[in-house]
Amino acid sequence: MVKNVFEIRKKCPLCNSKKIKIIFSKNFDDIRTKNFFKTHLNNKFPFKILDYSKYNISECQQCKLLFQNNILNDEYNNKFYNDYINHDEILINKNSSKQNSLIFQSEIKLIDKIFKNKNIKILEYGAGLGAWINAMKKSGYKDICAIEISKERREYLKKNKIISFKNISNLKKKFDLIYSDQTLEHIKYPGKAIKELVKLLKPNGYLIFKVPPGNLLKNKLDDKYVAQKDEATPLEHINIYTNMSIKFVKSKYKLKNVKIFFLFKIYEKEFFKSLISYFYHLYYGKKFILQKYDD
Repeated sequence: MVKNVFEIRKKCPLCNSKKIKIIFSKNFDDIRTKNFFKTHLNNKFPFKILDYSKYNISECQQCKLLFQNNILNDEYNNKFYNDYINHDEILINKNSSKQNSLIFQSEIKLIDKIFKNKNIKILEYGAGLGAWINAMKKSGYKDICAIEISKERREYLKKNKIISFKNISNLKKKFDLIYSDQTLEHIKYPGKAIKELVKLLKPNGYLIFKVPPGNLLKNKLDDKYVAQKDEATPLEHINIYTNMSIKFVKSKYKLKNVKIFFLFKIYEKEFFKSLISYFYHLYYGKKFILQKYDD
């Protein structure tokens, strides 16, 4: 029974191409996964399941997405995020992080500049414990809902009066802004998810998403590589986005980069900050601000 906890992704989960190549393959023991999980997860995690699969990373030859081939099936993936992760520790870190607070303030200023009013419809895809939504609500944005796969986190969101759903299919309305922070690297079929999100955007709507930067991962994948909290965390960061894969997303789903520095006057301090941020994230970073356009 334990042998069936894994499933193999034999096609690219972003573009669906069969032209994929394994660029890294080792046993979970060889990258010291058990040592890593002992500190990263709680003691409920069944380490025995790691004996029945390998840690493989493939590269799509079409869109250049990097991805883990062997992933947990739906049952164990739900257990991973509901039972094996320490939610109390996450809550403490999220609520006590001054860095998060500063990032949220900066993003709210940017969103204020884009829309110039707070009467917009907003969706957060992968809301976690709702820290970003709470910050947005405090700043005056009210029409916000969330998608969150974890039942435990949805219950927490409900207690904090945040409307949340498990699946995109539960949503009927369109949104001016869709925000996603550190979620698309976890999704089994990110191509399908992005397609559904773009459909939920109003014409000229905005998509802001953040993922771990994956452009330099291939340089790290050598005999010394060990499991760690990085862009390719075993069983968790199962999709690794490169510049080419983001370019594919923009082309396929009719999205364009928003040059955020144009939103500020050249004499404003934020102009230079946003100019540096734009080019950094364009080539090396993890934050993308995209706008939907129609032909």
